[in-house]
Order: sequence, then C-alpha cells, then structure tokens
Amino acid sequence: MSTSSHSKTRKANSRVAPTPNSDSRFSNGISPAPSNVCNDSDGEDQDHDNQQQQRQSQDTLQKNSNSARASRSGRKSTRTTVLDDDDFSVAPSMDQDVKSVVSVGFDDVYKRGRKLGLGAFAVVFIGTHRPTGAEYAVKQIDRSTMYWGDRDALQDEIANLKLAREGPNIVQLYEVYEERAFCYLVMELMEGGELLELIIEKKTFLEHEARSSIKCVLQALAYMHEKRVAHRDIKPENLLLSDHKDLNSIKLADFSFAKYVRKRNDCRTLCGTPGYLAPEMLERFPAYDVKCDVWSVGCLIFLLLSGCLPFDDEDDEVVFDLTRNGQFDFHPQNWASISRGAKDLISHMLIVNPKKRISAAKALESKWVEKGDPELEKRQMEEVKQRNLTAGKQKLQQAMKNVMAANRVKLLNDTFAEYLEKRKEENTENRIVKKDRRNREEFVEDSVSGLPFEDFYEIGDELGEGGYAFVYRCFHKRTKKVYAVKEVVISKMESGGESTLKDEIAALKMLRGGPHIVRLYDVFYEEDHCFMVMEEMRGGDLLSRIVDKEVYTEREARGVCKILFEAVLYCHQKRVAHRDIKPENLLLVDGNDDTTIKLADFGFAKRVKSELSLSTLCGTAQYVAPEILDFQVEGYDERCDMWSVGVVVYILLGGYAPFEGPPDELAQFIIRGDYEFHEKYWADISESAKDMIHGMLQVDPNYRLSATDALSCEWMGLAPEELASKDLGGARAQMETALSSTDNNDAKKALQALVKTNKFLSLGTMTGDQAQVSDPEKLGVEEAAEYDFEDCYDWGRQIGIGTFSVIHECVNSDDGQKYAVKRIPRVDLWEEDAVALQSEISCLKEVSGCDYIVRLKEVFDEPDFTFIVEEYLRGGYLIDRVIEKEFYDEPEGLIVAKRLIMAVEYCHCRRIAIRDLKPDTMLLVGDSETEVKLTDFGYAKKVLQPNSLTTVCGTEKFVAPEIIEHNPRYDVECDIWSLGVVIFLVLGGYIPFRGEGEECLERIRYGKYTFHQKFWGHVSHNAKVLISRMLTVDVSRRITATEALESDWIRSCPDEKRRKKSKSTSGKGNDKRSR
Repeated sequence: MSTSSHSKTRKANSRVAPTPNSDSRFSNGISPAPSNVCNDSDGEDQDHDNQQQQRQSQDTLQKNSNSARASRSGRKSTRTTVLDDDDFSVAPSMDQDVKSVVSVGFDDVYKRGRKLGLGAFAVVFIGTHRPTGAEYAVKQIDRSTMYWGDRDALQDEIANLKLAREGPNIVQLYEVYEERAFCYLVMELMEGGELLELIIEKKTFLEHEARSSIKCVLQALAYMHEKRVAHRDIKPENLLLSDHKDLNSIKLADFSFAKYVRKRNDCRTLCGTPGYLAPEMLERFPAYDVKCDVWSVGCLIFLLLSGCLPFDDEDDEVVFDLTRNGQFDFHPQNWASISRGAKDLISHMLIVNPKKRISAAKALESKWVEKGDPELEKRQMEEVKQRNLTAGKQKLQQAMKNVMAANRVKLLNDTFAEYLEKRKEENTENRIVKKDRRNREEFVEDSVSGLPFEDFYEIGDELGEGGYAFVYRCFHKRTKKVYAVKEVVISKMESGGESTLKDEIAALKMLRGGPHIVRLYDVFYEEDHCFMVMEEMRGGDLLSRIVDKEVYTEREARGVCKILFEAVLYCHQKRVAHRDIKPENLLLVDGNDDTTIKLADFGFAKRVKSELSLSTLCGTAQYVAPEILDFQVEGYDERCDMWSVGVVVYILLGGYAPFEGPPDELAQFIIRGDYEFHEKYWADISESAKDMIHGMLQVDPNYRLSATDALSCEWMGLAPEELASKDLGGARAQMETALSSTDNNDAKKALQALVKTNKFLSLGTMTGDQAQVSDPEKLGVEEAAEYDFEDCYDWGRQIGIGTFSVIHECVNSDDGQKYAVKRIPRVDLWEEDAVALQSEISCLKEVSGCDYIVRLKEVFDEPDFTFIVEEYLRGGYLIDRVIEKEFYDEPEGLIVAKRLIMAVEYCHCRRIAIRDLKPDTMLLVGDSETEVKLTDFGYAKKVLQPNSLTTVCGTEKFVAPEIIEHNPRYDVECDIWSLGVVIFLVLGGYIPFRGEGEECLERIRYGKYTFHQKFWGHVSHNAKVLISRMLTVDVSRRITATEALESDWIRSCPDEKRRKKSKSTSGKGNDKRSR
C-alpha cells in the first residue's frame, strides 16, 4: 500500500527559487514558506504589528500551560488550547480543537513508525498514538537549523492550516508539539499516495476521472477563497488520496506557501512551482490575489486530460514567457476526443487577466464539473477497453510521457532564479518607451540621385512575370539587404494603365510604415520602365498558411482578422481605398509567423478625396462590394473595402465563400446580400462573430461596419483564452479542398499581387453590357488633385525638433495668422511610428474643440511628408514655470489642476488615452501663470475595447503602475495617475516617486510616496485627498476625471472668467520653502 503524509516533503529543487523581494527563508524547498504573515514585500509591512501580536498571543497561551481547558459549546472553533494530562487517552480528531502541546514530550504520546519523506528542515513519518493505536502523519521540524524567518514561516503554516480547518477535501492538522529543538505537526494520514503517482501509473485519465479529482480540489479552494486564503502551490504532488483507487478521496495538502489575503491583491511573494504558476505571480513587482490558485487548477486539468503541461518548451525561459503571455493550444492529437466543456473550462481558468478569470466557486458550477458529457465519456470508456486489448505497450509509453512532464517541472526550477535575475536587469529604457530611444538605420531613397536602378541594385532570381510586369529578387549593393523589385514596361500597358500605376505608387507612398501593409521602399523611372523596390513576401499566402497549421481555432482566426482590420483602418484613415481585398492579397513575410501577414496588391488603390467619388468597376468577383456592381448607384468610396473584408472573415471562419454561383447569378446574390450561415459549418462559431460579419455584409454602405467598428465589436473584445477551445478544423479542411483544386503553388500565389493585369475584366461577365461603362481609360482619373501644404502656408523659423519631425513657424497665405507646423518625412517611417503618428492625428481631430487642448488647424498628408498645422502657443512649458517658481501656491495650483483635469475628461469622454502626461509637454498661453493646455498627443490612442491598451509607453516618473506590468492591459485611467503626479509636482515642488530605474518603478508599482510636512504644510487637506485618490494603484478604486471635477477641492476653484490674471500673483512670495 502506498502511504504518504499530508505534505510529503520535497527535494530542495522542487520549489521556485526566491527572488530578492522574498524572504531568505525561501532558500530551501523544504522550508515552510510564508503564508498569512509572510514577508510579501512592502505592501505587507503594514500588517507586521498585527502579526507580532498574534504570535505574542500564542506565546502567552503556551506559558499558561497549566490553565484549565476551555469549554466547548455548539460549533467547533479552531482556537489553540493547552493539553491537560487526561487528554492523552483520546485520539486527536476533528471533534477536538487544534492542540498546542508544550508541557509533554512528543515521544511520550506517540510511537515513531515508517519514514515517509525527508527535507532540509523536516522529516515526515508515521506516528502511532500510544493510548489508542491510531495512526497519523507527523512532520518533525528541526528548529535548531532554522533561521528566524523560517521559524516565522512555520508559525504561519500552522496558522493557515487552522484557518482552512473544517473545509472540505483539506488535509487536517490535529496537534502541534513544541520542544526546544523540534516542532511536531500531527496531521491526517493519507494512505493513498500522491495524485502524481496515480497520473504516472494510469495509462489514460478519462474525463469522468479527471472531473472527480478536480471537483474535490475546487471544493477545497472555494472554501479557502471564501476565507480569503490562497494556497499558492497547487500541483499533483500536493494532492493526496485517502484511497489509492478512489478519486473522490483527494485532499489538498501542504500549506507552507498558503497566505491569508487581508486585502485585494495583497500577495507579493513569488512562490510555488514552475509550470503551475499564474502569470500575475511572475510580474517583476507582483501583486496578486486568490485567483492564482484557479490558474494552477487549469494547468492541472490540462495535465490530467492530455498528459502534458499547457506551457512547455525545451527552452526554460520560453516556458516562463509562454506562461506570462498565456500562450497554449489544444493540439488535435491530444484533444480531439476531449469534450468542448472541458476545453471551455480550462480556457476560462487560464485567462491571463485574473479579473476575467473564472473563480473557484463559478468553476464548480460549470457544466463540465457538474455533469460533464455522459455520451462522450461513455464512448471514451469503450475506446479505452479496445485499446487495452490491442495496445499493451502504450501504458509504459504514456507513463514515461507523464514522468517527463513531471520532471519538466523539476528542471524548470534550475533556471528560474536566473530567468528572474535577467528580468530584473531590464532597465528603465526597456520598460518605458522613450521618444529619444530610437536609433535605427534610416532607409535612403537612392532614386533621388537621378542615377539608374542598376547602379544601386543587383538583379537576382526571377520570381514571376505578367503581361507587362516582371518580378525579381534584388540585392542592394551597399547594404546587402534583399528586396523584391517589380519592373513595369510602360509601353506594354493598356490605355489608362500608366495613370493606374501612378495611383498605385502614390497610395503605397502614402501608406509607408502603415501596420501590416506591404512596404514600398523606392521607385525608379527610366524611359519606358518603372522599378518599384518593395518588401519581399517570402511566406506565401494566408490560406496556405492556415491549411498548414496544426491548430486552427477562433483565436487564430481572430488574430488574422485583427491584423486585417488594422491594415484597412490605416488605409481608410489616409483616405485610400484598396478595392481588391481577398485572401490571395494577404501575404506573409515569414511563413511560420502569423504576425507577419501584410495586405498587398495595391493595383486598384485610389485616394478618396470626397464621399462617393469613385466609379471604376474593379475588384475580384466573389469579393466585390454591391455598390461597385450596381450601376444604379451614383458612386462609391472606401467603404467598399469593408464588404470585401466581411467576405474574407466569412471564409476564415467558415472555410468557404458566402457568395457562389455562375457569374450572372453571383452578381445578383451580392447586390441583394443573399447569403446564410449554414448550420453544418457555423454551429460552433461564436454568435458575436456572426453578428460582426452580418454588420460588414450590409448592402447599404451607410449601415456597414467601419474598420473602427469592427475592431471595437463584441467578438474582438473576448479574451483570447475563451476562443482557444473553438476548433475550426472543418473550415481548414474546406480551405484545403479549395486550394488542392488549383494549380498554383505557394510561390505563385504570393506573386499574384505583383504581376496580375486586367483584373477588372473578371467582373465583365457579372455585369453584362454595363461593364462598358468602366472603360480602362477611366482608371485613375476619378477626381482632381488637392492642395499641398506649400500652396497654403509660408515657412517660418524652426522652433523645435523631435525624433522624426521638425517643428517650424508658418504663416497662412490667406489671413496671415501664425501657426506651428510639424513636418514628418514618410520615407523611412517605421511601423510603430507611422501608427503613432496617425493615432496622434486622429485623436487631435477629435479633441481639438476643447479650450484646454492645443487646437489642430489642419493636416496635409502628402506622399513624401505629413504636415500637422497647430495653434501656436508662446508661453513656455509648465515644467519651466514650476522650476522658476519652485512650487505653485494653492490658489494658482488649483486653477492649473482644474484646467488639466477638464482637458483629460474631454479626452476620456471620447475614449482617448493620452498616455504621456507630464509638465514637459504642457504649454502656457502668453504670459499667464495658469492658462495651460495639453499639447503632445504622440502616444494618444482611441480605446476601442475595455482595457485593450498593451503598449508600454510614457515617461518613467509619471507612468501609471498598470503600464509597467509584463503583460499590460490598461485603459484611459492611466492618465489620471500621471495627472496626479503632475499636480503633486505643481503643489509640492518635487516628484512623488524618487529614485531611478527599478527603484522608481517599484515605488510606482506599490504606490509608495509621502506628503512631507516640510513641503506640504501650505496645502489643504482636500487637495491631498484628491491627489491620493488619483495615485491609487488599484485602477478600479482610482478616481475618474469626471469624479475629480466633482471633488471638494476642484469645486472650490473660482470661475476663471471673473478672475483677473496678473503676474503680481505669480506665487513667488516671501514664504518660499528651503530646498
């Protein structure tokens, strides 16, 4: 019979190595770890006095060992009692309170038996109660070899076991014997062994078996979490069985890492076992709660059903990164026969954001835990019986696989400390994006030299050819970099083709640096030839990539959709209509990386100068929008692209096109919007995904979803883990069938975007004689040119310079008004900078009507440059005025604060996050001390989904704590924190978060700052209350801009219109504080 103790002691390398934030007592795996009074870094220091009082109370009870035993009545309590002589005759049980014995030796009451385990400080053996013969598991701890921290941890473990007492499926503590050199914990004996041993022994863990085990664990956790106790080390080794054959007898053991969580996110120690650790525990400055246990149970279910852990790789550091990013898959070879309910539950337990993660109580109520899938489980049992008859050797193979999974956890620990040390060495520049940090090699347009293409490039292999175009691989002679070059023979083009080519080049120049858009680097015009130097797309087309995927779920499909939506959004923000979006024009730079998908083939692209200004019949039959086919419509614009996007998304999820049939019928299907979601292929697809497709396939473009609408729809807001279990294997099979029926290989498909000609002719059979209206000569001549910047403004002196921009004064040619213009060259604009620039423009357009934000006059988007014309402010930066004054007196500081809060509220009401608020970018108007405006929107972004911002950006001492997490998911509230720092600086004259690099970031992460009386004696209580509410680490409790305007301090601000502005009230009085 296998016998195991409640907390079978583990080897020194079976636990996570300590971090500098944790106590020295974590240095050995066997040592009891911190629990409800563990040293969980700074946030738990405030509980230290309470912890000391608790220990003093325990010491008092021990000193009063001769006192009478307390009377018991009604419900059992968990108070500590002192043993009397007559208690020896009664075997310890749940009918008694936990006893702390200090006056009688352990060996006088118990007989030592067989050893069960050995560790650094402890040995576990069977103890037989001499008077009754009852057997228990006894953990003997050698106190003489423990440091003070280890001794505290031991007391914490005992306290936590008492807190969890009477809970279901929890190994119970009965007695504690305290001697000079040793401490003995008398606990429930679990004779069935560890769950890990059973996993290794069993050939297959069926769903109903896994469900029985997990239900026991969840019942224990639900009880513990209700009591606010986190276990923090759930794994198979810590799940013990009373009966080796009874999976309903599982109990949770080993509370050495357990912690009583006094307040939300009060846990800060990194502890537990790699492979089961929740991602929030792996943060550089962790702050987490009881839901870390739910993640561990999700990993456990994954292991029971598949025989491997969800986060695994040969590279240990990759394992930790996978955990932190929540990247896992249900591989078909292991999960094809597992029920949807099991995968759904795992997906909800392995959600990276603990706020969205399911609770233990809710998991218990899930359909899979309560009922499972009886029919599927019955089939699984029949399959197992058949395998038992024919595959005897599989048992050993499966056992070895599980052993390897278990050993994998052990091996991860060896490099865990090193991994964390590397993460600690990530300096501030790597954590916070700086605008001056970019030091990239610029791309130089060689064509401006006037020299021919062959002077700079060497032609390589021919990649493809068409009617008038050839595509080659080429090598830059100086940099040795590889590109694709499209050579166009102009004389061979049809009538109007040259104009179309110019439109394509103009569009590609306009879109340079755009997200997920193939890049045009240079263009050479030489007599009868045009050479377009472009990014080489080596990875083939999208559908081929999907067919080759081992796992294809809604999560993968949505990732592709997001890339497509972002690419189309950027095109439309630049007023470019693509007009031929289809899967063949979605190509990959790297065939193994979905993130390298790019929108290509801009042969029909066109700038849209006004609504409904396009009229050319062009596109590809199954993807073309109805307004292009319907000649009763007076015209169309870029909204036609979103119809094509809807068709592509339909194919990605369903595996086939929504509109099919002979050409004449196909046109009518499209014009009527006649399609359906066939139950056979769409039954398991999310309803929100179908709603989104329906919104894009609206015949009337006025009701059609825009790219922004698509990015902000419900489906795009679902947690990725929720979609991981929705398998799209059927859609993938449909695509594979369609691809196998064509003669094109991957390379040819990837080149179609560059060499196709006369694509609009494919629509001729759909529209009959009406196609004559769209003569090729009409291509590229739908609208007239617009004015350029230099047609409207005269240049003035340079007044500033940025990372990739220059700022000048300029004068409007019509009215003589002076403005500031920011000029940004587009030639070598990198993707993240291009996206940030467009986001800045879009956000400024939305908020330009606010009196407290710099006004945007207009924007000129030209192929080679972007010009942003803004209000010209001459008053200087707020930071310079603070330095000059040393600090603002409260009346003036109040006005500055109110103006800034009103500006931020204006942005937040429009769901715009500024993300880099600081006094360095806040400008004063004229000579005013208080009339301040927000100016820099370089990191501003429209928040389309709650907590969807993920970029680590801002300025070190002003950045919000949620931004500096490893996997940030934040919202507009980040600005409130930064504004709180600004107001603190304005009134106090110093920044609240001192230090540099890691020291500063740690103070921010835990909200450690002080209102020093020396500098804050002149400031009212209400002002400090507002600042404190703005500098609240917990975002859910942080004050909003609207609430801040209603605060007592802001409401006391006088009406600015009636307040006289005077330099004599600048606040540079005689009561300056010494620094």
